[in-house]
Amino acid sequence: MERSTIFKITLFILTVTFFSLIEVNAEAADKENCLMCHKYRQIGRIDEQGRKRSYYVNENIYSNTVHRNVPCRDCHTYINKLPHDPVTEEVNCANECHIKPPFSSENFSHKKIIDVYNKSVHGLKPNDSTELKKAKPYCKYCHQNPIYTKVDEERVASTSLLRCLNCHERQGVTMAYKHITHRLRNKTSRSPQEIVQLCSKNCHENAEQMKRFRVSEVSLEAVDTYKNSIHGKSVSLGSQVSADCVSCHATNSIHDIYKKDESQSTVNLRNKANTCRQCHTNVNDRFVKIDVHSSHKKPIIHFIAFGLTFAFYGSVFGLIGLSIVETLGRKKDGIEWQIKKGTSWRGIAKRKPKV
Repeated sequence: MERSTIFKITLFILTVTFFSLIEVNAEAADKENCLMCHKYRQIGRIDEQGRKRSYYVNENIYSNTVHRNVPCRDCHTYINKLPHDPVTEEVNCANECHIKPPFSSENFSHKKIIDVYNKSVHGLKPNDSTELKKAKPYCKYCHQNPIYTKVDEERVASTSLLRCLNCHERQGVTMAYKHITHRLRNKTSRSPQEIVQLCSKNCHENAEQMKRFRVSEVSLEAVDTYKNSIHGKSVSLGSQVSADCVSCHATNSIHDIYKKDESQSTVNLRNKANTCRQCHTNVNDRFVKIDVHSSHKKPIIHFIAFGLTFAFYGSVFGLIGLSIVETLGRKKDGIEWQIKKGTSWRGIAKRKPKV
């Protein structure tokens, strides 16, 4: 048999094997065969408002998400026959799944975190206007069924892990150890840049919308004042340790964000010291009085910011100006500018030195 024929047969077998493996993963995410219909890209309709609604589910992507092991009807509980009726209900994330997480005797549910969210400033309240209810972020605003990624936790205490291996399998207990350790060391897996963008985009940086909700003047310009603060500038320059919105406005529950006047708020004056101590060591009564969201509209802040900006740009452009003057002067004296043997200036000046 010729080598080219062997190569083609081998390539065909590898291709078939690859797609067979993909199919196995997809089946694991679709135990009730919902993808029999939803795997088609063109499945959808035009709704009453004229918007195109797609019901396509990419089975390979879904099988790698955090919900890959959750049967479809654990979330879409209102579906009880096939083909099902038009969907008119939103998914209730507080539903109980048919999955039992490790270290638990109860089925998994997001109910606990949703209870925390409902009490927060973002939770829907009876007196909220229709527009405000629509604007408040619900689960899917922040969580879009993200792709599951293993946490990057390199600092595994091998001695502690060895003790665990006396009873548990290495792979499972190592993943659990990394997950728990990562959660203890990091408030959230998202980067500060992602957190700031999530809170700003389409919401807190929309001044017109915020005005309609009659928020305070401080809240109205909170995004601008944060971006002008030392925290905001550090995050915009790529810092992964500087404070973002969640760092100060929530505990490790993440969803317990309150107005600063409420006693539970992490930025309430009584709680600010503990909040600042998450990053700063020498926190005292004077420290917590520092206005993190300082507005440039305040005269002192305005003049200090103007002075520092003038000093910074004055230094930079001053140095550039001096370099230009020096270059012109040397050129006038007949010295050429060229990079050679470690120096940029070569030649003898026409001007005689004063004796």
